[in-house]
Amino acid sequence: MVAVQNMTIKNLIFLCLFLISAAYAVDKESEDSPFQLSYQSISFAEWDDVLASYKNNILVVDMWATWCSSCLKRFPHMVELNHKYRDKSVKFISLLLEDPEEPEAIDKAKKFLINQKADFDHYFMNENIMHSFEKLDLLGIPTVFIYSKDGKLTDRLTGDNPNNQFSEKDIEDTINRLLSVK
Repeated sequence: MVAVQNMTIKNLIFLCLFLISAAYAVDKESEDSPFQLSYQSISFAEWDDVLASYKNNILVVDMWATWCSSCLKRFPHMVELNHKYRDKSVKFISLLLEDPEEPEAIDKAKKFLINQKADFDHYFMNENIMHSFEKLDLLGIPTVFIYSKDGKLTDRLTGDNPNNQFSEKDIEDTINRLLSVK
């Protein structure tokens, strides 16, 4: 009986060690993941320089926040579009519009981006949220700005008009239209 109990204890110890090492391997795997979050805090004064840095590409800017459920729901499609158009001189970036006084929301946004494997550049407007909306001339989000290769804003896709909401198809149609322009 003692031999059976000793064997059971040894098996339990082995099982515990195995589970601990497996949990470590999962954590280690996520740490070693090739996905790296490209994230930068900026002021509105820096925004024009950010936009200019993408010149010679069609630029799709997704403006969003974690408190915007439709932004979160639509975001995976932006990731898909990024993958679809990445070899066609189309760049995607996101502009997070959270309250800079709420670091929990910013952390939540970073985790969301990592979970989405959103492998494009992300910016956080580090100014008062109301001032950011005013300076960007936004009434609400989600909003997508699309710039031509020469850096000109060609399309503002917004939800400002409740009778005319933009869709993922509108984003893709705009990209395809700009790609066909010579």
